[in-house]
Amino acid sequence: MSNTNVKIFKSHTLAPVQRKTLEYLRNFVADRGFAPTLKDISVHIGVKSPSTAHFHLARLEDKGFIARSEDGSIQIIDQDTPSPSHGDNSVPLLGTIAAGYPIEVIEDTSVYIELPKHYFDARGEIYCLQVAGDSMIGAHIMDGDIIVVRSQTSAEDGQIVVAVLEDETATLKTFRRLKGGKIMLIPHNPEHKPLTLDNVSIRGRMIGLIREY
Repeated sequence: MSNTNVKIFKSHTLAPVQRKTLEYLRNFVADRGFAPTLKDISVHIGVKSPSTAHFHLARLEDKGFIARSEDGSIQIIDQDTPSPSHGDNSVPLLGTIAAGYPIEVIEDTSVYIELPKHYFDARGEIYCLQVAGDSMIGAHIMDGDIIVVRSQTSAEDGQIVVAVLEDETATLKTFRRLKGGKIMLIPHNPEHKPLTLDNVSIRGRMIGLIREY
């Protein structure tokens, strides 16, 4: 684990899916005078889960593009804030990875994290993800932690990987290849069961962890 020489740059720019969500909100509220449902937003932006739409609404609110009230109403706030610059050792925080039940892949390049130089070499692209869930607590990976990932499409037994399943959900688990060719994704929490699968798409291997105290 490392939190030394790490800088996080939060940008007020929008990822494409968030820009699409904001434009939909603007048009919907202007036409009807009230906000769309999470299901409406999910259908429009092409995601399966209302929780994904909720995530993007929360990011729009965090960045100051909308304001939400307890009764579900949404106020659109126009702004044009330039994105802050980030250094040569900065990598994108691409969203959230499930350490628990798999969730839809969420990509958002509006936050950059500047990492120590030792993470960088010629062996592949580096990016970060924020952990959601508790299935990896036995490996000292907690809910809310940010993991550093080296992009790769294969894995060896015992490596902690970002795995995308056939239904396009993603999860963080330890990789193991079984006899007969099946793949097991192993949690580090006895309350969660391993996943045994025929096919898994490996998107990267965890190489570091950032935690704020």
